[in-house]
Amino acid sequence: MKKYSIENSEQDILKPNSEFERRIILQYYLDNDISINNVERNILNKCTVSEPESIGIIGCLLNDKSYINTLRLAIGSKNKSNKKLSETAKMYFNADELKKADKFYSIDKDFDNFTNIEKVVNREFNYYFFNL
Repeated sequence: MKKYSIENSEQDILKPNSEFERRIILQYYLDNDISINNVERNILNKCTVSEPESIGIIGCLLNDKSYINTLRLAIGSKNKSNKKLSETAKMYFNADELKKADKFYSIDKDFDNFTNIEKVVNREFNYYFFNL
């Protein structure tokens, strides 16, 4: 059993007020280049975290090409204090993918149809890309 495990810490990952515990586990995976399994992928895909650094790390761990994950990666790429996060996130998406994801969430998909996760990630994306 790993000392820090997404699979064995599902409640800490999903609980809204567990920022510190969640971040320790996520950072451990990122720092040690640990690949997630399908159970962990499902847990991360349910996570409604609103803290930008954790959003970015989740994007790196999921490392998929979905529009929502591209926004997660874009958020992570803007992190100034976590160099591993910003460098990893930048490697996982490109400008064309970001343009498509932004268009999908700003034009194509009706906000009323956003999931709670999409609302949080989209809000943080808009803040980091349009308010700074």
